[in-house]
Amino acid sequence: MVIVGALVLGAAAMPAFTVPATAHPADRVWVAVEGANRTVQVDIGRRRVIDRVPTPGGPHNITVSADGTVAVSLWSSDSIAIIRGASTTFVELGGRPHDVKIAGRRIVVANEGTRRVQLVRFDGTLVRRILLKSQPHDLAVDPLGRRAWVTLDGSDDLAVVNLVRRAPVRYVSTGEQPHDISFAPDGTLWVTDWMGAVHVYSVPRGTLIETVPLGVEAHHLAFTTDGRRAWITDHGSDRLFVLRVSTRRVLASKAFPGAPHHVAITADGRFVVVADNENGRLIVYDEATRRRVSTIRVGAGPHGVWATA
Repeated sequence: MVIVGALVLGAAAMPAFTVPATAHPADRVWVAVEGANRTVQVDIGRRRVIDRVPTPGGPHNITVSADGTVAVSLWSSDSIAIIRGASTTFVELGGRPHDVKIAGRRIVVANEGTRRVQLVRFDGTLVRRILLKSQPHDLAVDPLGRRAWVTLDGSDDLAVVNLVRRAPVRYVSTGEQPHDISFAPDGTLWVTDWMGAVHVYSVPRGTLIETVPLGVEAHHLAFTTDGRRAWITDHGSDRLFVLRVSTRRVLASKAFPGAPHHVAITADGRFVVVADNENGRLIVYDEATRRRVSTIRVGAGPHGVWATA
């Protein structure tokens, strides 16, 4: 079911609260604030929240398309929210949607409760469901938008889902414990591990290139805009790791003052933004110097963070 409006899931469009802003959009990120049931836009340069959108249902993971469409998984419910300008559409998908990514004009959803990857148009129309052998957790869409690589709860496999044509799901065994997953700018596939490492694979075959030991529970990752470095959060050790992409060498290991969850790099490449889930804030670093430069309060339980293009 698609619903546009009101506060209740299944009712329709609700306007976003907007504060006039003058800073360049390249300094902005969107944040899924799970404990506050809000999705907020933050101007990192001005250090303030500029949009607050009610999204009841536990906003968890988030993504933003090139045209500014925001998709949020509502992990405590059976829905996702699609934010376009001042309108919010809630799409009931059943199960428990966990992750969302963009492929062209569609939103790709990893739905743990239904054991499916689901494809949803920006207007909220559900166009396809793909059954997997286990619960999908996180996903990454390849640079051409043709395939989604998906980590699975309770399995060491990566599922490879064709988004363009109906084809059997392919599985790649890793022998590890895959968690988050992302394509590096050089085309390699990086997968964090619940046990503290990051694994780098070639595509399309999914051949392991290298495993890099990090901390206790490697959580989430983001790549710098020049493609040279990866920032990885480790929730188990409350640390951040910075790696050189070309050599996979660890350049820095930094203690984090809280519970690091998702990380994003602003589109201008200046700032690294990390969600501190424990303390209801974003911690911002200068990417070039790796020094902490600001703290921005966003509300209880921030998890997903995504930079605008």
